[in-house]
Parts: sequence; structure tokens; C-alpha cells
Amino acid sequence: MSSSSSQHRTRLLGALALLAVLVVSGCSTDSPPQHSERLQKAAGLKTFHVETTKTLWEKTSDQTNRDGPDLELKPTTKELDNGLIQIELTGVDLANYLRVLDYMAHGGTDSHSLGTHHSAESIRMYDEIAGVLDGINTRPDPKDPPPHVVVDTAYLEAKNRK
Repeated sequence: MSSSSSQHRTRLLGALALLAVLVVSGCSTDSPPQHSERLQKAAGLKTFHVETTKTLWEKTSDQTNRDGPDLELKPTTKELDNGLIQIELTGVDLANYLRVLDYMAHGGTDSHSLGTHHSAESIRMYDEIAGVLDGINTRPDPKDPPPHVVVDTAYLEAKNRK
């Protein structure tokens, strides 16, 4: 085999390897660096409460007609007097919900969009829950009320008045 043919083959293999890396990285998510730690914290909780609008919950938890992690969520929901709903998730359900949110917020692709997801609703929900999880430094006492987050439009309205 000639030196020229060998160099050509080496360049071709190098180009193919680079292309493979680009394709694989283009299909991956850009999860926040703390994502794994947040999943571990979530999974270690007994329960976690999310108070939000029914529409936002449905938008961020619905898994029909999309690709990505197909993770079963078994929340308990309760309507509140203030027009919000309270979703009670086990620690494992919270970890699964974070996986779904991460996929929808940080770069999953599906056959409908043929592109990268960056759902504003999922970003908002992920960031709000992440803030609570990031603030947990020790395991909550079983007698303490569950950690919770309130995600509604009042936050945005108050921010806009400033």
C-alpha cells in the first residue's frame, strides 16, 4: 500500500471520527453541571410539593406525542383555594420529573420540532425546583414539612412592577 493512500485513509478516518463526535454531541442535552447532584437530592426526599397553575403543570409534565425520556409520574394533585394546584411528588417521581424538565428545557430533540427543545415553561419550572434543591444541604427531618416551590405568574407580575 502506498504512503499517499495510507495518508488519505488516515485523513478520511479522522474526518469520519470528527463527524461522529459532532453528530453525537449535537443530539445530546446541555444539562446544567449540577443536574446529577439535583437528581440525587430529589431521589433522597420523601416528598416534594409543587404549587403551580394547572396549565403549567400539564404543559411541563405531559409526555404524549414526544420523544425523550418516557418516565412515569404518579403525582397526587390537590386544588388550592388560591387557584393553583398542589402536586405532591415522591423523591423518585421528582427525580423523573427533573429528567423530563431537563430534556425539554436544555436540548432534547423530537420528531415534531426536528430541533432542540428550549421550552420556556420547562426552563422556568426546572430553574424554580433547582433553586429549592440547591438550598438543601442536609437531609430534611421526616417530621418537617416537605420542601416545596410555588411557580405562578404572581412572581412575574411583581418583577415587572419594579
